[in-house]
Amino acid sequence: MSKVLAIYFTGTGNSKKILDLAVAEFANKGYEADIVDVTKDEVKDINDYDKLLVSYPIYAFNAPCPIIKYVKKLNASLKQIDCLVLKNSGEHLFWNNASSKRLMSILKKKNIIVKYDYHYLMPYSFVFRHTDYMVWRMYSVARQLVPKDVDLFLNGSEHFYKGFPLDRLFCLVFRIQIFGGKLNGKMYKVDKNKCVHCNVCINNCAAHNISIKDGKIVFGGKCLMCQRCAMYCPSQAIKVGMFNRWKVGKPYSFKEALEFEKEKKPHFCVKSYKKYFEESFKRIENE
Repeated sequence: MSKVLAIYFTGTGNSKKILDLAVAEFANKGYEADIVDVTKDEVKDINDYDKLLVSYPIYAFNAPCPIIKYVKKLNASLKQIDCLVLKNSGEHLFWNNASSKRLMSILKKKNIIVKYDYHYLMPYSFVFRHTDYMVWRMYSVARQLVPKDVDLFLNGSEHFYKGFPLDRLFCLVFRIQIFGGKLNGKMYKVDKNKCVHCNVCINNCAAHNISIKDGKIVFGGKCLMCQRCAMYCPSQAIKVGMFNRWKVGKPYSFKEALEFEKEKKPHFCVKSYKKYFEESFKRIENE
């Protein structure tokens, strides 16, 4: 049986949902998948696999650090391995087009060639909260498109996004978010009147950045700004530093919601949202 190495990083779960959809389709095509959370699992020998699948959220127009660190540790492949990259974000802007370029360059040196790169719209875990209707709409599109994209990839099709002038420099500049995140992460606080001392934030932190010192929850300097701790805190006790106004709150349900609800920020990226859904529905209907 053919094998695919499926690696992912997820903050609040969106990228894992995309990965699961892709892995299910790989299984339908006769592939056995090894699923790897890049923040927890050891680096695999790429020579044991026939394909590589990468799923990640776009952070400040870049692939997140845990993904980059993991692929850097991969050994060089003795044969060319084709790679499928499935990324997601809360805004489908052309500025995100170059987010995979650094990843592609690293993989190419290891004889792993990205042949298919696709970007899905998924709900924000930061900035503002989407309505249940919009969340279901986004996920419904992904559920229909991801299997199609896996099929196209396995059938030899290629897909890449058109870049723009100085796009690599643009991405490089916005990597300052890495340092900003670490700085802001130290400013996270826990409302002691709400905290139920469940340790969910400590146990689930992707960066292993949260600990208890002298009976108090302490945030260190390794924060990824993924918002997992804040979103999954059962009592919503965590304040996210300077950007607490942008806190989304509890996890999304992703349950079917067919009744229209007006977005809290209906004019945010309205053109890019409209274009994404129009193009997606055309693909769903025509392919």
